[in-house]
Amino acid sequence: MFLKISKFFLYLVPFSAAVVYQGTLFPFIVGKYVFFRTVVDLALMFFIWHWAMQKSQISNLKSQKLEESKNILKSIIKNPSVVAVALFTLIFISAGFFGVNPHASFWSNFERGEGVFQIIHLFIFFILLTLTFTNKESWRKMFVVSIWAAILVISYGLAAAIGIGDFVGSSLCARFSGSLGNPAYTGTYLIFAIFYALYLANNEEPKKRKKWMWVGLAILFFIFLLFTQTRGALLGLGVATIFGLFYFFFLSPKGKAGNIALIGAILLIISGALGYNFRREINIMPFCHEESGGNRILDVNFQTETFQTRLLLWKESIEAFKERPILGWGPENFAVAFEKYYQPQFTAWYDRAHNIFFDYLVMTGALGLLSFLAIFGVFYWRFFKFNKQPIPLSSGQAINPAFFGTGNQQQNNKQKSSVVSYKPLVSRALLFALPIAYLTQGLVLFDILSIYINLFLFLSFANYKLTENSRFITNN
Repeated sequence: MFLKISKFFLYLVPFSAAVVYQGTLFPFIVGKYVFFRTVVDLALMFFIWHWAMQKSQISNLKSQKLEESKNILKSIIKNPSVVAVALFTLIFISAGFFGVNPHASFWSNFERGEGVFQIIHLFIFFILLTLTFTNKESWRKMFVVSIWAAILVISYGLAAAIGIGDFVGSSLCARFSGSLGNPAYTGTYLIFAIFYALYLANNEEPKKRKKWMWVGLAILFFIFLLFTQTRGALLGLGVATIFGLFYFFFLSPKGKAGNIALIGAILLIISGALGYNFRREINIMPFCHEESGGNRILDVNFQTETFQTRLLLWKESIEAFKERPILGWGPENFAVAFEKYYQPQFTAWYDRAHNIFFDYLVMTGALGLLSFLAIFGVFYWRFFKFNKQPIPLSSGQAINPAFFGTGNQQQNNKQKSSVVSYKPLVSRALLFALPIAYLTQGLVLFDILSIYINLFLFLSFANYKLTENSRFITNN
């Protein structure tokens, strides 16, 4: 019972993105992290209660079950993905204590609401997901919940755009921001929503209407990503899609599906090149007046003041890193480094480098950046280790490798059928591509809570798919 209550609160976490509380100075920030921390703390409390109840019944357990429980705990501790995320969290905390302002590093401020305290909660969220979401149905429900949360994020922005009540926002042409308050964040957030929708669509039965509902929602999320006019998010999605299609092509059996994926990847590359060259002539939002900035998403120019400012920020970040190279200046202390190395060319004040890599480099040093990159290094190491074999095809027979299995689990499952099921390979391609989208958009943006939540959720899901024995504590 207590475990189910804990899972219920975990299901509430994605709704943090839809929380807007206008009773604070920062309505798009404070309500989200207060809600997030509250539900995570409640989830942890009920999980501990569940654990305590189990411990009290140990005397009634057979020695075999007790030994099995110990082995499960050992498998968690030795799990490479868990170790990588735990190491990143530990270094992040250490950087906070050894930074120039430990108080700011730990508690952050009302405007950001990040810092060590937030990372600890995100780590707890990751661990609780890893321990309790141990079957396919649990993750399916979580993806459905995340999609509903994304719908609420969009609905808030639409209500604001048409002027309903006290909803805060702007028109669709003036960059759509939903309930996140910043269109740049919303663009990245919707990349994860597209992933959830496509993953669910791929794993539905072909004849079920839900399959097309998920596809329709993925298209809807993409349209609103365009409305955010966030170039980094569109670039990240485009690059990830190209890599995902190439992955599908190289691992799929020779045939129509693989050729379609290859053609799709080539067309995307050509479209991207043409879109850049003719960006002045293309108007993807003709219903918007030019002065409202409706075509900003294609207006890529490396000579703009925005891009030049970011180049200056990144150069300054390198200088700041040189002064404190190991653990950096401490989380939430980028502004201190910025002020020390301030240059007259800046026309605004910055507390982030607008690049996740430089942010971690300055605030957590080389150790922090390397531990952050190690999370993705471990992910791809495990991904390719467990997915070496392509799907071979023989006459009237589709042979699929065990999806995300290891060792003895990587045996070919022979299915007598005249139709090849590409579902496992599509799921692989989606899992392969999403981190590429996140890291690419991170070249020009920084993380906030709503993005962090989806990142840690994805990492836990990927760990579930890549774990040899995904049954940790219970399969309920």
